[in-house]
Amino acid sequence: MSRHPGKFARWVAPGFMPVALFLSACTTEAPKASSSMPKSVPSISVLIDCGECRVPLKVPELIRASYAAAAAKAGVPIAGDAQMTLTIKGYTERSLVIRAASFVAGPLALALKDEIKAVALVDGEQLPLDSHYRIPFFGIESVAQKLGRLSFDTVAKKVAHSSPSEARKGTTL
Repeated sequence: MSRHPGKFARWVAPGFMPVALFLSACTTEAPKASSSMPKSVPSISVLIDCGECRVPLKVPELIRASYAAAAAKAGVPIAGDAQMTLTIKGYTERSLVIRAASFVAGPLALALKDEIKAVALVDGEQLPLDSHYRIPFFGIESVAQKLGRLSFDTVAKKVAHSSPSEARKGTTL
């Protein structure tokens, strides 16, 4: 037994406080932004119009699936009678060789990126969307999924902020 049991605790406790605060901050969720969600969002149609770029067939499917998953997560149904069009205007994907070389290149790997640039046509308005990752661990699949979620967020905000008279008319997006 030590003659000064409190001395050890006084010496060690201040070192644990920053660690405990850091870990508690990592595990808490940020407060959700209070935004009104629409009653429904239009279905999504993905078109490819980027000149000579080659977009794999899995990319539009991943965008559609991620859009639907984001709508389901938000509890917003997808309306079958309305549709928004997402047109891919730019597409850049790192090859497997470049991706593998990126791991050796270190910080130079961040000079390249996987990217999809698109335009969403929502209620007659064109909204530019861009999704990319510079980190070589993420592939074009992650970029496509991110673009699907971003598309849902953009459409949900646009539909939620549309005027009540437009909502009553049932305008097609």
